[in-house]
Amino acid sequence: MARPQAEPQQRARDSALRMLARREHSRAELGQKLSARGYAPGLVELLLDELEGDNRLSDARYAEFMVANRSASGYGPVYVRRELQERGVAAEIIETALAAADIQWDGVLRAQYQRYFGSAPSCDFSDWARRASYLQRRGFGADAIRRVIGDWHKAG
Repeated sequence: MARPQAEPQQRARDSALRMLARREHSRAELGQKLSARGYAPGLVELLLDELEGDNRLSDARYAEFMVANRSASGYGPVYVRRELQERGVAAEIIETALAAADIQWDGVLRAQYQRYFGSAPSCDFSDWARRASYLQRRGFGADAIRRVIGDWHKAG
């Protein structure tokens, strides 16, 4: 029979492994989920250290996954960076994942623009600004937006 102390530890480990089996998680995200399930902070930290030691939990792998997933969904690097920061991933890990990704961000922007707006050009400044604003909310910088859809004067 298991010791009474081992039972919460085993349940926490099983819960964490089930979450990780579904998808990658950042250390902070998994820690929050385990804490929300009522596991003691000390137990959660020990478990997270163990999972990182076993390479079952990796912020670097999580960042690579998110960069690939979000770019495939039409999001830009600004959006991905912000989302990873919100999920507790360290800035150097984020920058490494973005730099290592073999992604042509202008191509992602162009594809998202075509998917959402088609090939019809902007008819006036208001329409151009609405399109640029949409792309900016998707995480693309102003320079990238201008490179792909042009300035208003060039578009009109």
